Amino acid sequence: MAGVRRTAFTVLELLIVIVIIALIAALLFPLFAGARKRARETQCMNNLHQVYVAWSLYTSDYQDTAPQGIDLILPYVKDRAVLVCPLDSYGGFNTDATAHAQTPISYDYKALMFDSGPLPRPLQSIRDIREKDPNFGFLLCYLHGRLLYPGLPHPTEHAFCGKVLRVRRDGSVQAKDVPVRRIDIQPGYSKEGRCAWELLTDLPMPPGHGNDGGPEQICQGTIVCTK
Repeated sequence: MAGVRRTAFTVLELLIVIVIIALIAALLFPLFAGARKRARETQCMNNLHQVYVAWSLYTSDYQDTAPQGIDLILPYVKDRAVLVCPLDSYGGFNTDATAHAQTPISYDYKALMFDSGPLPRPLQSIRDIREKDPNFGFLLCYLHGRLLYPGLPHPTEHAFCGKVLRVRRDGSVQAKDVPVRRIDIQPGYSKEGRCAWELLTDLPMPPGHGNDGGPEQICQGTIVCTK
């Protein structure tokens, strides 16, 4: 009697194949997610470099005077898509700049770093950063950090913990983990934010920086998260 030839998989064999495929997918998914995240970070860095080029052209045309708002560089931007981080799902994360420019803008521009006029005492720390570090940062993207408070319709910059992409005065673009801090102002009231010294320069923070109050008071706060 001739043997019966089997032409189909058994249920057990199919289950084994499904489990193997699921395991492979579970192993590969983090790799794909990481590659996608790195690709978006690279694209954002390229955007920031293009914005810096436009900023430099404006500054050159106006006798080394930096623009007082990022919207002023629009005539020097060939493609406005470079003003938007690939992670920006908020229609322009920088709401003030987006409103002024009437086009979505993701990036935070620290125009105050180029203000040559007298600054109020609480803002003197900004002047200190500029004087001590000629290669300070001034153009930033916060969207590559970890979102601390998911579900917010439009989170603030310090709702993202850790990684910040930063353009420095020489045009270099770097990623830096900048901690979010919390400080108690009075009973029942505290505030969170990033210390400008940690955000804009790699120089060691001077002892007692922020003790005189003002925006840099946050530098004396407790670290909420770093990554």
